Amino acid sequence: MNTSNQHSKQSAISTKSAGAGLLAAIVASLCCITPVFSLLAGIGGIAATFSWMEPLRPYLIVLTIGVLAFAWYQKLKPSTKEEIDCACEEDDKPSFWQSKRFLGIVTVFAALMLAFPAYSHIFYSKNDSTGGTVDKEQTQIKFADFKIKGMTCTGCEEHVKHAVFALDGVQDVSASYKDASAQVKYDVSLVDVNKITEVINSTGYTVTASKVSDWNGQSNAFQTTEFQTIELTVKGMTCSGCESHITHAVGELDGVEEVKASYEKGNTIVKFDPSQVRKDKIVEAINKTGYKVVEKPNNQ
Repeated sequence: MNTSNQHSKQSAISTKSAGAGLLAAIVASLCCITPVFSLLAGIGGIAATFSWMEPLRPYLIVLTIGVLAFAWYQKLKPSTKEEIDCACEEDDKPSFWQSKRFLGIVTVFAALMLAFPAYSHIFYSKNDSTGGTVDKEQTQIKFADFKIKGMTCTGCEEHVKHAVFALDGVQDVSASYKDASAQVKYDVSLVDVNKITEVINSTGYTVTASKVSDWNGQSNAFQTTEFQTIELTVKGMTCSGCESHITHAVGELDGVEEVKASYEKGNTIVKFDPSQVRKDKIVEAINKTGYKVVEKPNNQ
């Protein structure tokens, strides 16, 4: 019976490891799954909610592979002679949740989650150019180049393209998360660059700079956002987890470009666009985390 108990424990460990591996795979792909979910649910502003997790993705992928490999080792580990001799007939058939079939299903699903960025574009409808043949005597075609904060995968690119293409007058859109940019060809008689910027920002990503060109290639200079930097003294931080909590809360605000929190120095430095967010909103976001700003922000 001791051997039977050992078999049961091994099966339980394998099942728990499979669950942990599946959870790690889902978490690893949240930054790419969320844009698709936001599109299907019609909640555009949440697309970039988990973009801050993208730097953790390689570690979560390694964790997923390691946990599932351990689960398979527990499942496939050969029995010893003593275990075979002592095995009871009622223990020969494990439940579905402790079977190789269940572990196989979990492994396949985890693999699909990890590979999600590679095929996320299939969830977005293909938008054909709406411009057709352009009569340059009646309309004026422009080309806008945007710098965008928050895109982490091809799903983010597709989300931005889908949103911008829905605007009347937009003829072509391309986006690159690697270059943190998007390019839009549009008819200025139907839509302007401010409206395009507004739509991109509504997806949860943030336009930090834009450049408008005539279609013949003449270009205006980048309209670069002028950021401000403030240093806030924050009371209550005791570890790196506190820093991460504040960094995430403030980083969620529109117009925030960079956040650096230090529990050792007891401060938080925020770089932000004053045209999109006010200092008091930053202070409010920090205070809502449970930590307290004890000084008024001072410009550096």
